[in-house]
Amino acid sequence: MKTLITAFVISAVSLPVLAEDVVISTGGRGGSYFATGEKLAEILVEYDYKADSVKSKGSIENIDRVTSGEATLGFTQLDALAWWMGRNPEKAGNLKVLGNLYEECVYVAVNSDGPIDDEGDLQGKNARVAVQKRGSGSAVSWSYMQDLEPDFAKGSTFFQGGLQLLNEIANNLDAEVNAFLWVSDPLNLDQRYLKTVLENDNLKLLDIKDWDLNDKHPELGRPIYRFEEPDVAKGLVFDTELNTICMDAVVVANADADDDMLDDVVDVLTVNRGRLFD
Repeated sequence: MKTLITAFVISAVSLPVLAEDVVISTGGRGGSYFATGEKLAEILVEYDYKADSVKSKGSIENIDRVTSGEATLGFTQLDALAWWMGRNPEKAGNLKVLGNLYEECVYVAVNSDGPIDDEGDLQGKNARVAVQKRGSGSAVSWSYMQDLEPDFAKGSTFFQGGLQLLNEIANNLDAEVNAFLWVSDPLNLDQRYLKTVLENDNLKLLDIKDWDLNDKHPELGRPIYRFEEPDVAKGLVFDTELNTICMDAVVVANADADDDMLDDVVDVLTVNRGRLFD
């Protein structure tokens, strides 16, 4: 009997330790979230975790997956997180914010000679703003902007977007949509919407600087948006300037996830941050 017990103990000790399963909910294939998620998964494998990145529709789906336990980690814009928390307060305790990924900014393009000339017009009843798909980061940013400044809700919102829409705004003063809002990494000066606006004299970018957008979030204890002047083009010879709101993209985790694994993710986001974005 003693021999049998000894054999069992030796066998149990020799079994391989199963790696912690980590599912990272990212974004659309080809986007910044997706690429960052793949890189984070590769690094966590080196930390002896079984890590996989999965594509998603963006910030809100990532949050929903993390809070339900379908995903361990997810990426989200901070305004999307604030918007979601305001509508799902009973689930907010299921989330932890682990750290920042990078910055993202809001861009709004209009016809240079159209009815929307400045931010004030964007807050009027004649504003017809396209914000890409319902539930997208851009759509949620616009909704959260309306939470902070109700005048942005006076006009109409359209859940559509893309280069064809930008072209229609540029070439038709009577187009159904007269403004297009999107959110992007300000360091990516090759983003196609931005390049399209800069290369078309019929299009321009609006400044967004309503002070109500700087209100502190009650639970996060800080403003979601910062007023900044991101670069809009490469090189020094450019007369285009932009004042707009920017925020952090953050990593959120399920509150019940393994603490050691979460510490390792924080380590990647801080001490080994360079590896995530090289």
